[in-house]
Amino acid sequence: MDMEKFKKWMDDAQQYQSDAFWNKIFDSSKKNSAPITPLSISEYIPKCDVYELDHHLIVEAEMPGLTKDHIHISIQQQLLIITGEFNTLKQNRKYFLKERANRKFKKEVTLPYPIIHRQIKSEIRNGILIIILPINREEVEDIPISFE
Repeated sequence: MDMEKFKKWMDDAQQYQSDAFWNKIFDSSKKNSAPITPLSISEYIPKCDVYELDHHLIVEAEMPGLTKDHIHISIQQQLLIITGEFNTLKQNRKYFLKERANRKFKKEVTLPYPIIHRQIKSEIRNGILIIILPINREEVEDIPISFE
């Protein structure tokens, strides 16, 4: 290998190891900018519990800081869809740590039973969205199994 080419390659490679290079790339000179923390996809989707209680399906979803104006609930057949947006970034604030990102979310939950759509109820209590879905027992069919 030619020594001159090797020296040039080493000089070029060393620029990527210097703080000055990376500071220029990420422009960390902004004193008021909050550190960026990577989030996994599961952190964007509200966590839910689904259970049966007294002939109802109950869905509880974590919605800290949201009101009913931030959330939309819809149902398509046996698919419950919860969409909304977390708006945590406030103007005119000097953040020293900013871990809660502004983000939209969509949670889809496949329901184990058909439900009575016109009797669905929902509320937000202590940061938990509670959806009460009456089970439609008339549409639950038992399928007989025959043996030959």
